[in-house]
Amino acid sequence: MDAHQIDIIRLAWSRELGLPDRALDSPGTRHVRVDETANRIRFVTIAGASALVGPAWAAERAEEWSDDELARSGALSALAKDHAGRSGGPTELAWAADFGTDIAVEEPLVSHDLAHVLELQNLCPPDDVAEAGLADKGAWFTVVDDAHRPLSSAGYTEWQGIVADMGALTAPAARRRGFGATATLLATNDALDAGLIPQWRAHRDNVASRRLASALGYEELGTSVSIEVAPSTV
Repeated sequence: MDAHQIDIIRLAWSRELGLPDRALDSPGTRHVRVDETANRIRFVTIAGASALVGPAWAAERAEEWSDDELARSGALSALAKDHAGRSGGPTELAWAADFGTDIAVEEPLVSHDLAHVLELQNLCPPDDVAEAGLADKGAWFTVVDDAHRPLSSAGYTEWQGIVADMGALTAPAARRRGFGATATLLATNDALDAGLIPQWRAHRDNVASRRLASALGYEELGTSVSIEVAPSTV
């Protein structure tokens, strides 16, 4: 990623978090936004800069924690230990800057229909379906077999007008055969062709997802972690 692309990514996340457009432009700086109505605490790092959004008590406690500490698994749960909540993440954030050319499956049969995405989801474990979030996206590229049964799918949704938030899913019986890489490459190239920066999210312990993204040229430059808290406890 070059400096201009990183600036675009920082802009997208600043807007997502309700921060000034240039809030994440300074590496080594943490931007804090207090929101007493928030029902979750969010902590994000992007290329050395960071941001925390949540109620005042969370912002005050976080002052004693480094960025590396907050990004660790279970950190926000410890930070909000007396405010019951459900934690999400840590999620590694990666972005792709260039078009891919090495397709794993030559001349794949590809569907762009939601029906094939939904059929594929029924073949996959619920946790995988939830992480991919494919049904909530669009611009789907679903690799199907000769009988038009879905093998793998990838898609994206335009996010903050400048980023393509990606998702991918492969049927368990079709994994490690290049179908996931093929679908993801097609979706990634389509996003780049649309003038968007493809963004990949993967839970830190999802090694397969992170390896797939890395093989397709995605570069990990950030982390996102959040925990739900009840507004009534603030």
